[in-house]
Amino acid sequence: MSEAGFNDDFLEKELFGGGDDDGLDSVSMDVDDMMHTTGQSIVSTGTYLVAASAAVNGIGNGKDVVEDDQSNVGENQARIARPRDLHTAKLDIDMDDPPGELTVMHHPPRVPVEVVEGAKSCLTFDVMPTMALVNPWQIYAATATPNMRWVFTGGEDGYIKKWDFNATVNGKQLLTLGQRHSMVDTIAKAGIIASYWDHTDVVEGGVEMLSPVFSMAVHSQALWLVSGMKSGHIGLWSVRHDEGRRIALLSKHKKPVSVLRISPDEFGLVSGSWDRAVLYWDLNTGRLSRGFAGHTSQISSIEFQPTWTTERYSSQLGGSEPAHGGMYADTNGDASEASREFDFHTTGPLLMTTSIDGQCLLWDVRAPKALPHPLDTPKKTPPWAASACWSRDGKRIYVGRRNNSIDEYELGAGSLPVRTLRLPLNSGPVTALAAMANGRHLVCASTDNVRIWDLEQPAERRSTVPFQIIPGHHGGTISSVLIDESSRYMLTPSGNRGWDGTSNNHNLGYELTPIS
Repeated sequence: MSEAGFNDDFLEKELFGGGDDDGLDSVSMDVDDMMHTTGQSIVSTGTYLVAASAAVNGIGNGKDVVEDDQSNVGENQARIARPRDLHTAKLDIDMDDPPGELTVMHHPPRVPVEVVEGAKSCLTFDVMPTMALVNPWQIYAATATPNMRWVFTGGEDGYIKKWDFNATVNGKQLLTLGQRHSMVDTIAKAGIIASYWDHTDVVEGGVEMLSPVFSMAVHSQALWLVSGMKSGHIGLWSVRHDEGRRIALLSKHKKPVSVLRISPDEFGLVSGSWDRAVLYWDLNTGRLSRGFAGHTSQISSIEFQPTWTTERYSSQLGGSEPAHGGMYADTNGDASEASREFDFHTTGPLLMTTSIDGQCLLWDVRAPKALPHPLDTPKKTPPWAASACWSRDGKRIYVGRRNNSIDEYELGAGSLPVRTLRLPLNSGPVTALAAMANGRHLVCASTDNVRIWDLEQPAERRSTVPFQIIPGHHGGTISSVLIDESSRYMLTPSGNRGWDGTSNNHNLGYELTPIS
């Protein structure tokens, strides 16, 4: 057992390229005490998909520096797929024929919420914890509408909770003295639950049982919500009308669905699972549009490049095939010698995916048989990537590592990181990241604390600490960092996402104030 509470034997066996179906029960730990799953058969979804199509078609448009951790490298790092081996990766998924539409190339992206005045140009942010969304269970997943009107959380208890965030911010209900006892002094507002519903899955024999919520994503207007289940199913739920009704079950993955991301146009969905597959779904039909094969372990994060705008979409004229650039496979699955170089300046959308074994891959989603561009793990770095994010300008990628560090990659600057941000020695693995609107600050969550890092501070300068500690959390694994598009609020739920690590079950809300 490591100092941060991560079981090294577990990581060796289950996370770094290992693990058959029989490993799932040992991973789920106490989750199986709640769910006596009898099978993981794929359930037919014909009748559900008709309703799904109707629903979606109705949518409008430290100062301290830690030395490189040399443990757990050897055999584990050798298992990571190298660039020359990526074209041999296969998906153990039955693809649909005919495939669904690659919606991101046929519908314009949603217009994002405008950032508050001063947030893009400020020197720093005042991050003040003021809210606690009290929850008795680990929170594996959290999502919210872009304006933060509604917040949704889910975890090991098998329920999806809908929170009225406006009422919470306005202090309609306060925490009791007992609830505030373990909180910092500024946290006084209690989260207000608007509703909740059972997160039910259909297992063998048509039996419905509760499933932990491993991942979630919600439509921008809260018309519907998608959730990842233990069996590998993806549930599509109605929110605005007939709340909590399961419209569809999307059934292709074979293990828990750990990541869900709605495409910028909101007609597609990208899912990542413990079965190592990344899939693009057409929500109009419920069919698979594309599969991305290249990862050798459980998928930990998926993010579209944030610069896919209406202007870039218009320049493509709705085309689905790339004109040039990128790495593509021929009909035999071999990489084409004529297109080995990845086109970082493509006008098409880029997708970034990471897996627990440390891989970070970039995809040109337009290519029917795209090969990814790998961002290499530095030498002597333990395989680990529980979270990654883009910078707001889409030019850099930040990957959180197990050895208390964050690797910064720059598009077109090679496959190795341009620098590494090192947290104090006892901070623990970096489990969640999020970029701030000013492009200068990065929120990074590790086992001991949540920090906001000043990226303009030279890494070699020892006279100043390049980060500030955000009060509130201490001693728990943060499952995600959620910042609304206007940069007014931030949420940091605690949970291990079904992997390993301790949790304090806190879900804290922060108010962000630009300081110029």
